[in-house]
Amino acid sequence: MSEFVDDLEKEARGRFVRWDRALWDEFLKGHGVRMGRALTRGDAAAGEAILRDYLRLGAEGIGLGYLYPVSAGRENFFTLAWTDLLPRLLPDLRREEQAPALARMWNLGENLESAPPWVQRLFCRLGSSLSSLEDLEGHLHTIANEAMEPPTQPLGDTSTAHWVDLSQEDARFMPGEMHFLAPAVICVHDRHRATAAGGRDAATQGVWLAKKPILLGPMGCNERLAPSTEKPPKALTSLAQRDPRAGDWYSTQHNTWRAVATMHTSQWLAVILPA
Repeated sequence: MSEFVDDLEKEARGRFVRWDRALWDEFLKGHGVRMGRALTRGDAAAGEAILRDYLRLGAEGIGLGYLYPVSAGRENFFTLAWTDLLPRLLPDLRREEQAPALARMWNLGENLESAPPWVQRLFCRLGSSLSSLEDLEGHLHTIANEAMEPPTQPLGDTSTAHWVDLSQEDARFMPGEMHFLAPAVICVHDRHRATAAGGRDAATQGVWLAKKPILLGPMGCNERLAPSTEKPPKALTSLAQRDPRAGDWYSTQHNTWRAVATMHTSQWLAVILPA
């Protein structure tokens, strides 16, 4: 196996301009070892064949920039798959199912590289809790439909409010202007770090406005937003009158299904959902 690994790295160095030797070493000594121990129990020869494919595709992912080091602080589905889902769940499949599952995971990860950053975040946050690789495509398809399609119930005369603490993701985050990325996904911009500086993305956070809102983390969004001038919907006006946590709104946004607001002196996001 050591000779295979050496040859794999030599080939990768010749093929990829962005080859990262440190990341390759980190991948081998951590996830590669973990996967090898799990796969080679029982039929060692068959397990080693799957391990070789896993390492080969991992090297490909590093060379193409799909696999991120921990220090990067970035999330994408390929990194989740090769550092968590596959080492944890692939050995649980029957031997004849492992190679097809590995190929499907590669295809999913590669396809998602062209998806918007918030879609990557969504799959990473919800995919990390997977307990099986069976029907993975169906699971991700369900997530995508729920997040991207209009909710079935519009805002009406009765509604409920949720408060989302955006400081959980970023202690410095002071929510300001917002824009919808999908009918129930909002991108919130930090009012003090609203423009990119030093080559970094502006400070943003995404929130999936589900029945229990889910933080999606940084969105990598550098869109310049003008101050909101729209009139707050009735549901937000009512919330400000009856809930002492609601102060003066800094910015509000709403569509047919959701309403959201940020405040001048709070790191919380007010979310209005149908009752």
